[in-house]
Amino acid sequence: MRVFISSTSYDLIDLRAELESFFREAGVTPVLSDSLTSDFEILPNQNSIETCLANVRGCDAFVIVLPNRYGPSLAKGGFDDVSATHLEYREAVRVGIPVHMYVRDRLEGEYSIWHKNRGNDALKLSWCKNPDDWRIFALLEQHRELQSKKPQTNWIWTFQNSIELKQRIAIDFRETFARVTAARLFEKGRLPFFEILSLAKSYTHGRARFPLRVRNISEVMAVHPIMELGPISPQNRRALQSLAGNQECQVLWEWAYQIGTQMEIPMSLRYSILEGHDFKDSGCLQFIPVGNADYSIRYLLKGRTYEGASPTMMIN
Repeated sequence: MRVFISSTSYDLIDLRAELESFFREAGVTPVLSDSLTSDFEILPNQNSIETCLANVRGCDAFVIVLPNRYGPSLAKGGFDDVSATHLEYREAVRVGIPVHMYVRDRLEGEYSIWHKNRGNDALKLSWCKNPDDWRIFALLEQHRELQSKKPQTNWIWTFQNSIELKQRIAIDFRETFARVTAARLFEKGRLPFFEILSLAKSYTHGRARFPLRVRNISEVMAVHPIMELGPISPQNRRALQSLAGNQECQVLWEWAYQIGTQMEIPMSLRYSILEGHDFKDSGCLQFIPVGNADYSIRYLLKGRTYEGASPTMMIN
C-alpha cells in the first residue's frame, strides 16, 4: 500500500520524517515529495507540481497534516490560486483516494474563532497570525463538506503532538497495518501448523468413530482453535484448547462411512495468534482404507487466509 503524505514542508521537517519512518516500519510505503528515501517518483518531463500530482494519483491513501501555515500560492506557476498542499488535496479528492486529514488542535481552535468572526477586518489570531495563512480555513471547510457527503472515506481528526498524531493514524490504518503484519508472518513462517492424524477401527450402524490427534508442530501458539468438519453447523464444530508449540490434544468425531471406500471431508481450522491476528486454514480430512476394515485419516492443508485483527490489538 502507498500513502501520500501532504503538508507544508519547511515548518514540519521533523514531523514528516517521523511519519515516513512510522509508515515504513508498519510495512506501508510512504510517499513524500521532500524525502530522498521515500518512494516519490521523479518525472523528468514534468515540473515539480505536476510530478507531485502524478504521485498522488499513484497512491492508495492520502494523509494531509495541517499546522498554522497555508503555503505560497501556485498562481504564478500557471496553476490555480491555491497552495501546493491544497492542490494535492484537491487531486486526491478528484480521483477518489480516501483522505485522512489531521489538524493541529490549536488550528482547529483558531478556525472556530475565525468562523464566528468572519468578515471582521480587525480580527487577530494568536497562533495563525498571518492573514495570508487564513486561507487554510477554506481548506478545512472544504473537507468538512466532503466528509458530510462521504464520511466513510474521508476523516478529520485533531492532534496535539506527534505522539498523539501517530496514535490516531495507527487507529485509522489499523486494518491496513494488520494485513501487512499478517503478510510478514506468512512470509517468515511465524504461524501455527497443524498435524492431524487418526486410525479408525470403530463402526456402528454405518458410522465411524475416530479420535483425531491434533498437534501443533510449529513453535507459535495457536489460541482457541475451532475445528469445523463438513457442512457448517454447530454439530460439526469443535472448540479446542489453545495449543503451544509441539503441544497436542485429542477430539472425538463420528461420521457416516462405508468401509473400504476412500473419502475426503472438507475441514477448516480457525485460530488466533498472540499478536491478535485471526487466521483460517482450509483443507480436507482424507480417509484412506488400510487392510480389510480399518482406515487411516490425515489432514491435508490446501490454503490459509487472514481473517482480521482483534479490536484489542496494539500497534507500537
